[in-house]
Amino acid sequence: MLGFIRSSKPVRILSLKHVASLLPCFLVFAYFLTGGVTMAKEGAGPPILDMRVYPAEGIPCGVSRVKDHPEPPPGPGAGVLPPQPPPRAPGATSSVSPPPPRADEPAPGEGEAGVSKLLSNAALAVKTVREAAKYFSSWKVWVHKGPAGDVVFKAAILYRNVAVGCLEFDPTDGSVLPKGYHPFVFEAQLPLDSIKQVLPRIVAGLRVLNGAEFRDREKCWVVPLAYESKIVAHVKVFQDGIHVVPDYPVDQEMRAYGR
Repeated sequence: MLGFIRSSKPVRILSLKHVASLLPCFLVFAYFLTGGVTMAKEGAGPPILDMRVYPAEGIPCGVSRVKDHPEPPPGPGAGVLPPQPPPRAPGATSSVSPPPPRADEPAPGEGEAGVSKLLSNAALAVKTVREAAKYFSSWKVWVHKGPAGDVVFKAAILYRNVAVGCLEFDPTDGSVLPKGYHPFVFEAQLPLDSIKQVLPRIVAGLRVLNGAEFRDREKCWVVPLAYESKIVAHVKVFQDGIHVVPDYPVDQEMRAYGR
């Protein structure tokens, strides 16, 4: 016959006093656990070029919490132009040596090697954007008015709490607009909340295309993002193919007009 096996030792039940004494320890442990996860999430992904502190609210783009003290006054002689060399005589050769090459330019005699190395960073830039796309997020939506009074909905693509791209929406039906297309609509027929509801799903559905354009004046690669067979945004990567370049104009516009 089967029977129940009873333990000879009594079972102790924690009282409310013991639970209350253990509660502070549990809260401290939970605080450090969640804090560590948050820090790991913020530090994940490729680095950002010239990274500053970008809080979620209250401080405009480019202002840091760390730097609250004013700049020190300039020292004596600041602002005084250095002495200029005497004018050359007609036909005389210059004795002033040329300026040193910039860090982003190849050294003399290594032009072809420098260009070859630069072009090889195109694939690296695409890989960088694909890694960063895993951490893309969204925040605010705003209405942009053109010079003629035409309106369009805009939303920023966030990476590490700073805008790196911009999406535009048709104010009549809320569809995502491709780059280069601008509908002339002068009255929004949808509320901004309708865009904010679908924005996380749209950002999660962005695809990084396998290609990059190089812009020489900005010294960066431009990697396009597609959504539903349309190129809807792009992300810039520095010429080294590693550092993501923030979109400062979009970030300022989002923090000033976003809701």
